[in-house]
Amino acid sequence: MLAEEPPRLAGSIEEGDVADAYLAAVAVALCRSAGVVPPAWTRGTGRALRSPWFAHPGASLRATLILESPASFRERNLFVSENALFRA
Repeated sequence: MLAEEPPRLAGSIEEGDVADAYLAAVAVALCRSAGVVPPAWTRGTGRALRSPWFAHPGASLRATLILESPASFRERNLFVSENALFRA
């Protein structure tokens, strides 16, 4: 199955770069859990952040987010809670 690259959000909406990285992180996490190779676009330029982004703005939870963040998120400099993929 060939997955087309979704449109980039960076420059279109506030924190679009975060949304682009987040989308790639979710896609990779789902592919890994299904045992399939993630699509090439998830490794593309702009699908990872240059600076760390934390799901909580305060410094008090940063260490927890760093430890809990799923690998596909950490790889893109996103730090979220361990249950980020379970929320709807």
